[in-house]
Order: sequence, then C-alpha cells, then structure tokens
Amino acid sequence: MNQFQIRLAQAGDQDGLNKLIRSPGVKWFGNIRPKFRGKDSLFHSYQTYRILALCTESSALVAYAEFRNYPSIAALPTDCWLEWLSTRYCLSMSISWLNALFFNFCIYKSEHSTVLVEIIKDVLYRESRVWFLIAVRSPYMPQPIHFVETFDDLEKISKVFYPLEYSMDKNNNTQSLYIVDRFVLLPRISYRKALAEDNDDIIAMQEVENPEMREELGDYYIAEEVMGQNPKSMLVVAETINQSEQSEMAIFLWLSSDIDILFYVRNYQMEQFGNLVKPADGRSFHYETMTVSSVQRRAEASMFTADALEDLDAVTILGGLQRVDSGMSVASLGKMKVSSIGGTIVDTNVANENKFYMRECLYSKFKYILEKLHSTDYYLRHEQSVINFIYPAGTEPAGPAAMAAASNVFLLRCIVARPDFPLPRLFNAMVAIFSAYPDRDYCMMLMSVKYRASKSYLEVMQYFMPVASRPSSLSSLDDVFITHRSTIFGEISLYKLEKEDVAHVHNLALGNLPSSTQTPNSSSSSFSYCSKVNEREELEHELHVLDAIMKDVLENEFSEFAVFTIRCGISTRSVRENTAIGFVIVREFHNHDKLFEHYHLPRQEYQLNRRRAEIISLRLHPLFLVSAGLIFRDLARKTSFYDYYFIHSVDGYKYSNDLKKMMMVVEPKPIKKVPVFTRVQADHKKPRKKLNLPPPNFSRDNMIIYRHKLNPVKWFTNSQKLVIIGFSAVTKAFLRQLVFQWNSKDHKNSENFTCLTRLQVTVICRAGIVEADYDSLFKCPYCTNSQGCYLSYRNESCYVRDCCTRIDLRSWVHFVPGKVEKVDRDKKFVKLDSCEIYYDKLLLMCDRLFVLRCIDVPVYSRRPCNLVEINFRLNKFLLFYKVRALLEDMPRTYLVLVYGNNLHTYECIAFLIGHGVDCSRMVFVQPHRITGRDADMKEKCPYWDKNLQMIMDDILVEKGVNIFTDYDFHHYNLHKSTDFIMEVIFQHFPTQKQMTFECDLFISFQEGHLHQRHKQ
Repeated sequence: MNQFQIRLAQAGDQDGLNKLIRSPGVKWFGNIRPKFRGKDSLFHSYQTYRILALCTESSALVAYAEFRNYPSIAALPTDCWLEWLSTRYCLSMSISWLNALFFNFCIYKSEHSTVLVEIIKDVLYRESRVWFLIAVRSPYMPQPIHFVETFDDLEKISKVFYPLEYSMDKNNNTQSLYIVDRFVLLPRISYRKALAEDNDDIIAMQEVENPEMREELGDYYIAEEVMGQNPKSMLVVAETINQSEQSEMAIFLWLSSDIDILFYVRNYQMEQFGNLVKPADGRSFHYETMTVSSVQRRAEASMFTADALEDLDAVTILGGLQRVDSGMSVASLGKMKVSSIGGTIVDTNVANENKFYMRECLYSKFKYILEKLHSTDYYLRHEQSVINFIYPAGTEPAGPAAMAAASNVFLLRCIVARPDFPLPRLFNAMVAIFSAYPDRDYCMMLMSVKYRASKSYLEVMQYFMPVASRPSSLSSLDDVFITHRSTIFGEISLYKLEKEDVAHVHNLALGNLPSSTQTPNSSSSSFSYCSKVNEREELEHELHVLDAIMKDVLENEFSEFAVFTIRCGISTRSVRENTAIGFVIVREFHNHDKLFEHYHLPRQEYQLNRRRAEIISLRLHPLFLVSAGLIFRDLARKTSFYDYYFIHSVDGYKYSNDLKKMMMVVEPKPIKKVPVFTRVQADHKKPRKKLNLPPPNFSRDNMIIYRHKLNPVKWFTNSQKLVIIGFSAVTKAFLRQLVFQWNSKDHKNSENFTCLTRLQVTVICRAGIVEADYDSLFKCPYCTNSQGCYLSYRNESCYVRDCCTRIDLRSWVHFVPGKVEKVDRDKKFVKLDSCEIYYDKLLLMCDRLFVLRCIDVPVYSRRPCNLVEINFRLNKFLLFYKVRALLEDMPRTYLVLVYGNNLHTYECIAFLIGHGVDCSRMVFVQPHRITGRDADMKEKCPYWDKNLQMIMDDILVEKGVNIFTDYDFHHYNLHKSTDFIMEVIFQHFPTQKQMTFECDLFISFQEGHLHQRHKQ
C-alpha cells in the first residue's frame, strides 16, 4: 500500500494549502514570500503542474509542489533560460527546452521527507519526455527563519552544480542547481523476449484487461506461440525490480511483422503513410495496379444553396424539363392511347389523368430532383480510382515476398500492463517497440469493433492517429490506428517566423488539399463536382490573411501578431536542421468580457488580464497532435500568454486550427439574457496602420469558442458503446449532456484541467438531416435578415438550438446516414443498408413532432413526394424549393393545402405568404381539438394557444385564406402510377361529413410522436 496519495492540486485545496504554508514543522525551498499574500493568490501565477500529497492513513495534506518549464527568476526572460544555463554552468548532461522542468517550489512536513521522492516520480510519470528536474538555489542572504530554504532532502536524490565563477575559498556563496535525473530515480525497465514459462503470468495480466483474448485463444496460446518460433512474431515482456530486489513482470507486448499490406491499402486510406512500404528513391521498383474505393463528402456549399440545386436540376434530366405550356412532354406521350379513328388522342380517364399531366413537370422536379436531398448518394459520393502500388525491388521477384521485404510497418497486436503499473510509463514501451524494429518507421494497432478497448490500449492510443477506412464489401472491419517513429522520438520546438519560412507556411496551409488542386493557376480543378461552387474560396481568403500577417510581422517590429513555425527534430540544433510540421499565429485577445453574454466562463480571473491570446490560425501534421500540451507550453514561454482562445465562425470566414480537438470547448449558457442581434462596435483605439481583420460579433449565436488554459489534460468518456437511432431535439440535448459532462456551475473541472471529451457514441439518422442542421451557407433570397427567416430560425429551446449554432456535435459523435433494416438484440448490433454497428446500449430517439397517420397506407411505404412534414430543418429546405418550383411551373393554377392548428402551422403559413404564395391559392384545414380545462391544456401543449390563434385566423381570413375548422384528416388519394397526392379527404367532427380538396402541395402539422414502424 502506498504511503502517500499524489494528485494534482485544485482550486478547492487552497484552504488546506494556506494552512500547510503557515503550519510549524515544515520544510520548503523556492520563493515562499508570495504564498503569504493569501489563499486567493496561490494559483495566480502559471505553473505547469501543481502537485499535492496526502497521507494515506490520515488523509492529511503533507506536501505541495510547483513545476514549470522555466525557472522562477524574475530578472530572467522566460525564453532565455537555456542560454543562461549554458553560459553560467558547465553541465555534464544534455539539457534542452523539452527534456527539463524546473522544480520551483516545494513545501512538506519534516516528518514526511520521503514524500519528495513520490512527488518527483509522479511528475516524471506524467511527463514521459522529461529527463531532468532542476531546482535553483539562490545565494544565502540573512533573513527571518521562516523564509530560509532547506535543500537537504532534495540533495540526497540529485546532483548539485555550481556556476563557473564558484570558488570554495573566494566565492562560495553563489547560486546553485539541484538536478534530478530521471534514469537514476525511477525503477529501471528491462525488456526481453517472452519464454514459454511466462505463459501463466502473461495470461493473469490479460485476464484483467482482455479476457476476450483468453477466451478466443485459450489458456496456453503464449507458450504455443513462443514454441512455434514464428519468425514474424515477437513476444516481449518488460520487468521491473521491486522493493525486495526481485524482478517482476510489468508489461507484455505482442509485435508482428506479418501484415498483408495489400489488404490495408485496398481497404484503408494509406496514401499519406507511403502505402506502408519504403520509398523507392530512384531505385528499381515493382508496381501493381489496383482499383480502390473511396467516399467524398459533398462540400457544404454544394448541398442546399440555390446554385447547388440548379446544378442538381441540370445534371438530373438532360436538357431540363419542358414546361406545361410548351406542349406535351415526352414522358406523357407513353401514357396516351391513340385512336384509330382519325388518329386523335383518346384519354382513358380524362377527369383524373389530365390533372396529373398538368402537374407532371412539377412531379418530376419533386420526385427526381428535390427528393435526392433524402438520398445518401447526394451527400456521400462513391468513387472508384486506380492506384499504382509501388514498392522497391530487392533480391526477390515481384510478389508477396518482395512486398514483405519492402514493408515499412509492424503491428502492435497486444499491449497489457500490470494493474498497479503507472500507465503513463507505457510511453517507454512505445520507445521499446520501435527499437525492436529499427528498419521500420510505422507502427499499426488494430481494435476490433466487437470488443471494448482496455485501459492500456486507451493509454497508448494517444500516440496513434486513426486511419479512415474505404467502402468495402467486408463487414465489421477493424479500426486501424497508426503512428510514426518521429512521433515518439522527435522533439517539437517553436521558432519565430523568418523570411525563409513564408513558403513553408504556404505549403502547410495548402496541406489538406489534394495535389491536383494546389496549383494556383488551375481554373477548373479548383471546382467541386457541383460546378458552380469553388472549394478554394475559404482557403484563398485564409492565405490572403496569412500573407498580410506575415508581411506585417516581418516588417513591423511592434506588430500585434506573433507567428511561429512548429518544427520536429533535435531542439538544440539550428532551425534549418528541424523539419517544419506546422505553424501558429496568435495575438492578444481583447474581447474576453464579451464572451460572458453567451458562454459559461468564470469571472474572477483578473490575474489573466493582458495574458490572454487569440489563435488566428494553427496548422500541424496529424501525427503530432499528441504534442499539443508541449506546443501550448512552449508558446506560453515565448509569448507570456497563458490563456488561449480560438473563435470558429459558423457562418463567416473560417480559419484553420488543427489543435482545436485538443482544446476545451466553452459551453454556451443554457438561457439567453441578452438580445441576439446587435451591431459590431468599432474599435476606435486601434491605430490605422494595424491590420484590419473584421472583428466577430460576439452577441450573435454564430461561433464556437475553444479554450486552452495550459492546464493538464483530463479525458471524460462513456464506458459503453452507445448507438442512438434518430437525431431529434431529445438526442441533441442528451449528446450535449455527454459532451459537457465535466462542466458545472462552480467550474470545478474546467478551472483545474483542460477537459476533453472522448465519446463512444454513434447516431443513426436519415441522410441530409445532420447536414441541414449544420448548414450555414443557405441564404434566403426573400429575407434581408437570414437569422430571422423561417428556414434558419430554430424554434427550440436555447439548450437544444445551441447544439447546432454554438456547438458542433460532429466533433465527438460519429453520425452514420442510413435506414435501419434490423436490430439484433442477441448479438447487439444494428444492421443498416450498408454496414453493421455494434453496441452495448441502444437508445431509440427517433420521435417526430409531426406525423400524418394514414390507416390505408402501409407503415414502411415512402411518403408522397408532394407531402411535407416539418420535423427537421431539411424539411424546411425541401418546402422552400418545392414552393419555388410550384410558383415557377404553375404560377396561376397551383393549390397549397395546409393542415394543422398549432403555432407551428401559423409560422409556416406566414413563411408561405412572405415567400410568394398567394393567399387565394391556399386552403387551411384545422382538425378538431379535444379541449379540457385551461390549466390542463397549457400543461399539455405549449404550442397551442386558443385565444392567439383566433386572432391569427381573423387576420388570415382578411387576407383571403380559406379556413375550414373541425375537419380531421381521413385519407388521401394518389395518382394510380405515381406517389403524387391528387386529393385529400377530411371528415368533419361531429357530423362525419367528408370534404375533398385537390392540392399540388400538402403540408401537414398533425402531431405525432414515435414513428409507427417502431411501435410494432
């Protein structure tokens, strides 16, 4: 049992820390004077880690320590300490910016001096790349006893270094360094190949984390694998020395070089990893030609905009559709019967058929153009492409043997740690596995969708990046993760922008574009498959801004911006000897007080005034996302900013930030207390010579705020795989609860950690629903204020509405478009038309607010193409374009039928009138509503107000709308060969009299809940 409990200090510990500082019988080193200012100022200065220790037996606070990536020397600039060390000291070890932390302060009770070692171990476990901890001892000065430092206990576990001017006789009262060496203090880990007699110990470790593997392979598979002597398999165990000086097994690694490279190239997008083989580099090579599949998401500008729908119209029917008044259409001729008497055309059912033929053009647009917005193929384009798989030719002829010789990847099949082993030390295992394959640069890890990830897998997964799979006929493909040698061994450093770096910044900014679109002189290649949409527009705007900022930084010494290139290599070498892997642009953030109107932020953070920065743009190679903490820490050292914000505009110009997934999203307030629409106030204090970047309007709901406060990362997740069917308002509220499970009114977690969410949630919904909810490019041509338009305004609570305007749930949740075909509750998977999704828990949230119940229509039948039910924003877009087609094709003869009597119905009617529909061509049918007591009705439905609706009925009658009350929907009649509603029949209450209405567009607001198909 451990004698001490070591953890990160939190704001709630301030009272205990204040008491510890003032208690008798304590030792300390570092500057203790600021600690006597009061408990509220204890956490004001930035520290990389604040560690405290509790006695396990008594739970008493016995120690507190502070660590930072630069020393606590006021006269020394934060980014100059390495030069200070190399100039004043002659050190025997190689210290760099990244492999050292400074032990700036520590206070502990004298009777618990051994806690010092435990605190240092904890920090070294957290910081796998830190080799040295440095404490700076100031020269002795006469001062009160309660300010005197004590280094006796630290000296026992460290080496002491004195400056060059130190002299035992003449100058012995100097500054000194106490340096703790990681490799001396921590228990050494030794690696060896596994033996057959290790079988039981390994199986016992796996039983805790991976019992499925034991069930699948048996109790003796380790011994069988070792005795089989497979040359492509390597089983490794790691051992440590315990307190009894005995070695005990700590880690088990199963590595393999037996990888079917062609399988992964065919089924996963491996191009950016060199297709897992070594480069040919001018040598002779073999190649194989193969056809692979890929999926391209439709660009946002190509989905719902007017140009996108015009493109869809143009490519759907060659030459377009003929209008009714231009003569008989081609499609209609096949449905006529020609009489033998005089060659005249005879209609078999004149009264009914002519009505449809007059609407045939309208039906074709509804059915074959607009209904494509419900199709998965509209949003995800399946492509077949031919690639040449090239690999260097060795001594072997072309084939599997030559591919194996050219392989540049190995597989981590299994990693398991002892239950009491500190998981952060698994970084040491990552170093070991690359050392086992010195000739291979990539390591791949597989995770089956059927099994739950173990804690060891989740720990090392931070060093890997996921690989996207290709469309495949194979079901239940494993999830593939991959990492590179430089991710583990490379040192990340930041360097100020120089003139020679401008080209590197351009290349990094263009990194996400395919090579065919990176040529600036290209005119046609920059367009997406919807020909009128230019995908480069946002990127070209960002490049224009980047050029202006870089020019300002290089020419203006007092520029408000700071630009750094992010490089990987050996940090102690020159900038040109390190490879550029990214860049970052920051400036001071002046608008923090405006965030309080809409975002949940703490107010008492005055110590951060003039210490906040706004990230304008940040690009980073995806293999180095794990180094986010190091990058922000080094950025703070160079800029003295300790609170970073990134503003992602939803409907404005967007800037890149590849680290936003490693930043904490600021949760919006659940209740609005300020007006939504206010003008942007000009900054009159800003000099004219500064760059004029348009400031965001913080009073509008059109931005997502990311924050990084340099706190240690803490992950929040759900332990079980959740699959949700439906993307309703309840789904959004539930997902928001999962995403912000760490948030609270007292900011307990967000004040002490960088709270990141990793969810195992999959949402299944019909195609287009999610895309429409997050669309920001559709602009209504009728409305000057797009935010107030019926098509954009979301009539939901702020808590739900913010899930699409100030939060992007797609960052945490996997959305799968498709139709559920089967739910296997025994094997726990949901079968879609294209895949199978496994789950631990299945949630049905596919309720719909409005459902037209028709008894004669089968449950699984498709809805008629001219029936509209407004359950999602996608339905609003379809309504808009169907109304536009109606006004274009039948401007004088169209009929619109609206059914319902709630407030949603009146909102829709107001939209129709304001968007070109003539009131005289509209029929409004209201169902009979069962009334009760007024109090009961208000509680039953908040969207129905009898008195208000009576006033609105009078207004509509005055405008010429025909209103029929107390008529319940009975059924509708379709055309005999199409799914087009010709007429709708209603039944009066209580007379049972039926009334028939013809219509070209039927809009129903009949209230419904769970879909009928899910009730059976």
